[in-house]
Amino acid sequence: MILIAPYSTDAPLYHYPIATGAIIVANVVIYFCSFFLVQIGVLDLSQIEWLMIQFNQINPLQWLTGSFMHFGFSHLLGNMLFLFCFGIVVEGKVGSIRFLAIYLGSCMLIGAVAQIPMFFLGSDELAAGASGAISTLMVIALFWAPENEISVFYWFLIVFFGTTEVQIMTVCVFFVAMDLLTLVFSGFSMSGAMAHTIGALMGVPIAVYYLRTDKVDCEGWDVVSRNEWLQQYPILYGEKQRARDKKKNEDIENPIETALAISGGDVSKSRTIGLTSSSSTTRAAKKPKTVPQATKKVARKRKRKSGELSSEQIAEKCQAHPEFNRLAFVLRQSLESHNLPMAQQTFIRIDSLKLGPGLGEVVLMDYAMTLGKQKQWVDAIRPLAILIEKSGELADDACLRLAQIQLRVLKRNDHAIATLKKITAPADEPIDAAKQERLRKRDEMLASVGAI
Repeated sequence: MILIAPYSTDAPLYHYPIATGAIIVANVVIYFCSFFLVQIGVLDLSQIEWLMIQFNQINPLQWLTGSFMHFGFSHLLGNMLFLFCFGIVVEGKVGSIRFLAIYLGSCMLIGAVAQIPMFFLGSDELAAGASGAISTLMVIALFWAPENEISVFYWFLIVFFGTTEVQIMTVCVFFVAMDLLTLVFSGFSMSGAMAHTIGALMGVPIAVYYLRTDKVDCEGWDVVSRNEWLQQYPILYGEKQRARDKKKNEDIENPIETALAISGGDVSKSRTIGLTSSSSTTRAAKKPKTVPQATKKVARKRKRKSGELSSEQIAEKCQAHPEFNRLAFVLRQSLESHNLPMAQQTFIRIDSLKLGPGLGEVVLMDYAMTLGKQKQWVDAIRPLAILIEKSGELADDACLRLAQIQLRVLKRNDHAIATLKKITAPADEPIDAAKQERLRKRDEMLASVGAI
């Protein structure tokens, strides 16, 4: 015996799963008011058959009601676990109204495709269950969030059981493959596997339609955006997608450019890295004026006099955003579970909302170091740049790490020198051992490029 049951996911939710919860409640209530009463002898099966899909007639009402009927508690429990897991992924991206349209529309179409042919074939069997529509949701999730993970409970031969984290792509491919094999060995008869396959096939055009028409924002983590070879097919990658991605490339802040601007260096050549920004010219023309050898206290006083917000005030403003706490929690959880793709996806969302300064210094440094361990140096620049902007306890360490990237990866000694010169010795404060070590490293790096 093999049992695999998903029960949660790390996919980010941009909408509360209200419809998913309502559908689950409806399924549970209908089960206990129908088939459960048959099992305990209160009702006869003939009294509730009209709610199931009967193949001896064509009844559009049954196309909908049949998806809310289940033949037993295990049937109900399994379906509701899958519905919860994949429902929140889909609804979390498109909202309750569109999710209801997708789910109920899938129920109707699957019921019609199952009942009409079987009526003409002269069958007296019954069909019920939400698994067909759930297969639709599963395939949509495969297209929209293939690399997100879900938590699953497994039970194999009663001896081996436990929980693990698996990518949505892996779970979907596994179950679709199992259904196809079942269909082949059963001679393509009308069965649960057939309903699952019909539902899965319906999920493909729905997922592609929402992507092509830009009705869903997967932040570049959908299966088409993550695989350039798929973008050569117009049926998968339409003009709206191209326009959307082009606009994102122009609108999303360039992490390299930001870091160079913070360093006081020339940002005009940052385009050669491969990332662009619509505000490149503006930033290049308005380079920030650096204040060499200014202490943090002096800089803060000048900000207060000029009316600028301090780093603490900026952080508080970011933390007041309604999305901040959820996104910050997801980022921390992703780092703790070593889920770098999820961490990157979440950080991009945080940065696009300009909430990065609200993150804690430890979280930003942890994220930058995790990226560095994977040699994703370019992506590490943005969290380091935010740390430098915050001017906190880890600002000097961030300067050292950013300068290393500028020296060894970008090959820009001038930018590295400007970054290193931000590490200064306070004139009115004693220098502790840690500060002395950072100053020593600064001098070593400056000496290596002939700056001192």
